[in-house]
Amino acid sequence: MRTRQDLDRRQFIAALAATSALGLPGTAMAQTAPIPARPFVQVPIPHPIPRTSQPMKIGVIGSGNVGGTLGEVWWKAGHQLMFSDRDPAQAAAQASRMAGAQTGTPEHVIAWADVIFIGVPFGAWPDVARQYGQALRGKVIFEPTNPSASRDGAIAAAALAKGSGNAIVELLPDVRIVRGFNTFSHTAMGKEANRPGEKVGVPMAATDPATMAIGARLVRDAGFEPVEVGGMDTAGRFELGSPAAGVKTAAELRRILKL
Repeated sequence: MRTRQDLDRRQFIAALAATSALGLPGTAMAQTAPIPARPFVQVPIPHPIPRTSQPMKIGVIGSGNVGGTLGEVWWKAGHQLMFSDRDPAQAAAQASRMAGAQTGTPEHVIAWADVIFIGVPFGAWPDVARQYGQALRGKVIFEPTNPSASRDGAIAAAALAKGSGNAIVELLPDVRIVRGFNTFSHTAMGKEANRPGEKVGVPMAATDPATMAIGARLVRDAGFEPVEVGGMDTAGRFELGSPAAGVKTAAELRRILKL
């Protein structure tokens, strides 16, 4: 007898096959479902960001609004940055705003970084896994993605049915994954970073406690308060559009999520 889990898995694999039929020629960041590039909108970061006592090498794959904004916050905290993007000019523009920041291909970023922040549309994950899955084994990746049926198509619906965190774990076996910064906009990421008073909470899920600890450190370094929800199978509890979404304090999130 087929279980619901078996059906969900078959549905997700079918969605991957359907989107893979749309594959693009191999590029630095090819995507199965072509998504128009958006111009980067720089957000003011009005509050001072304290310097970290444990600087890390953070690679950013997908140097758009989210990757560029959080990259700048982490740079202000004293971390080293390397940017990559399907549009190399976008990565170069981000790096030019931050003294000492570098650019590179996704392969360079993966080899160089302690943590790789992958800020791509959810529909790009199958290609990330296909092109870079082997290189990412054993690495720590921080991902802020949300499935969107209107943007990503069938793969988003399949991922939501089984849990988007579970879907990414299946695509990237043996990769250490932490999810966070997916519940509010890049504008809020810049404006609320290290705001006075109660910090904005960031709900988080991770594959293991050590990876969660690394992600939580980066959330604190960015001037937010981590709210640890659980393993990647709990990521569906704070999808964009859920009651946990939006700018909320850690106390509000713990009450909403019953933590």
